[in-house]
Amino acid sequence: LEDKEAEMTYNFSMKQTLENGITARRERGGVLGGWSVYICANVAGNRAPSTRELTLIIHAAGGKSMNSLSEANVTDPSKLIILTSDPSTNAQLKEDGVETVERLGAKVATTTWLFHTIITQKISHDYDGSAGPPRRGNTDSFIPQSGKPRAKRKLSERNVSPNHDKRRRSTRKQG
Repeated sequence: LEDKEAEMTYNFSMKQTLENGITARRERGGVLGGWSVYICANVAGNRAPSTRELTLIIHAAGGKSMNSLSEANVTDPSKLIILTSDPSTNAQLKEDGVETVERLGAKVATTTWLFHTIITQKISHDYDGSAGPPRRGNTDSFIPQSGKPRAKRKLSERNVSPNHDKRRRSTRKQG
């Protein structure tokens, strides 16, 4: 299989995608294997497929879709992707639970990032382009390096610094 035009347009290698896909399916059940994805309001139809189609894409990639960010649903925020439009809207970033789970390790990513992940079959935290890394949070930790599962605790049991939000807001204003 080869499609040089698509490879140039979308910045990927078909050969590498096929290799990545085989590895991801073997190791994790798909590129999003082990990850949960919450789709924010108004993502569907905003230059993106319907919610049903996004959910099918997530499931086909081995991911689990989430209907809410309630404490009962979120067992491991470090394995959670918050999917927003591209660009993210303030309303999406302010949805109930988004700031809390992000502070606890969830990653905010755009639909463009998701499509690039699907087309390359690789979760990228250093892609330099329009599909780039999640727009907020520590992108260096987006892909766990150890591969070891993290202990699951309730959100209320996690230790979060009360100054964390203040530091993040001041960092965002500078950047």
